[in-house]
Amino acid sequence: MLSIREYIHQLDWDNLCRIHDSARLFELDGSAPEKAFLPLAECYKEEELFDSSIFVGEQNGEIVGFVAFCDNSITWLYVEPKFFRNGYGRMLLDFVLNRISKPASVTVLNNNFRAIALYKSCGFKVHSEKKGIIPLTNVEVISLKMVLSR
Repeated sequence: MLSIREYIHQLDWDNLCRIHDSARLFELDGSAPEKAFLPLAECYKEEELFDSSIFVGEQNGEIVGFVAFCDNSITWLYVEPKFFRNGYGRMLLDFVLNRISKPASVTVLNNNFRAIALYKSCGFKVHSEKKGIIPLTNVEVISLKMVLSR
């Protein structure tokens, strides 16, 4: 059973970096070149990680993923790739959906099919598409804003 708790910087920072850095490569695959990758330690300020409420998911004492939100937006959701397809992403998503205001929204890269499928399976629909730049990289990407109104 996944245990979800509030992020504690002194305990969890290294794990967040490890999870983000390994999962981010999967997120970018097909949507952006490898030069778009930046380790979390280099991009967390620009990408405003700590403007969000952050929660970590633990299984058997190991951090397997994290989720963050601000107001009605899911701002971060990452699962360590070795734990993909175990339902942890869905559990983190369900957790946050019970805490944020509606309509809930999330922005995903257009070819991040794993994330798009997860959000669609929970009732999210693509609301809009836009071009943008990944902070600090100057790499242009296409992202989808997905919305859940229930």
